[in-house]
Amino acid sequence: MDKAIIVGAGTYGEVYSEYITENLQYELVGFVDDDSSKHGKIVNGYRVLGNVDYLKTVENRNTISVFVPIGNNDVRCRILNFCRDLGFNTPGFIHKSCTIHNTVKMGQSVYILPSTSIMPFAQLEDNVMISMGVNIAHHTVICNSSFVSQGANIGASLKIGARSFIGIASTIMTGISEVGENVTVGAGAVVIRDVPANVVVAGIPAKIIKTKEPLIASLG
Repeated sequence: MDKAIIVGAGTYGEVYSEYITENLQYELVGFVDDDSSKHGKIVNGYRVLGNVDYLKTVENRNTISVFVPIGNNDVRCRILNFCRDLGFNTPGFIHKSCTIHNTVKMGQSVYILPSTSIMPFAQLEDNVMISMGVNIAHHTVICNSSFVSQGANIGASLKIGARSFIGIASTIMTGISEVGENVTVGAGAVVIRDVPANVVVAGIPAKIIKTKEPLIASLG
């Protein structure tokens, strides 16, 4: 049985500790978390070993998988790259209840929670994180390090740009071509037209309510 470490000892990390140890998939070594108040505490039966730099002290790194189920796209991307540079495995995770067609293409470290459905010819790039009950239609691309929240519905033949955040129960309608990079789509929003990069949209139909700083390209 492969060993694993989870980065992030919050509630999402606790959920992932349950999923990745189901059916003896992994032997969980413990958590790491940069919140020093959590160090030494027990989360779901596993110890918080220290901060992220603790990973530098681990031996036989090529035999250990690291999962980073952190919703902040920039943080998740940065830590996954850090772990890869240290020589850890950073596998993806797909819950057994998901329905994903065999033509779907996936990059590395893609996480997909229960009851998600992905139609043929969709693509999920590196570090994408999908919460539970998401529906992704055919020929759609979710770009690097984006996060799709619970119950979101994403239409066909469109592109979600890098490091975007798609809010709970939002809908991206078939017929648009692109949601730009670094976009936040608010909870329950209905997107009926293309969205430019670096903005927050919300409402029905979704409208721009705020602009954001552009991405730092070096994060990936």
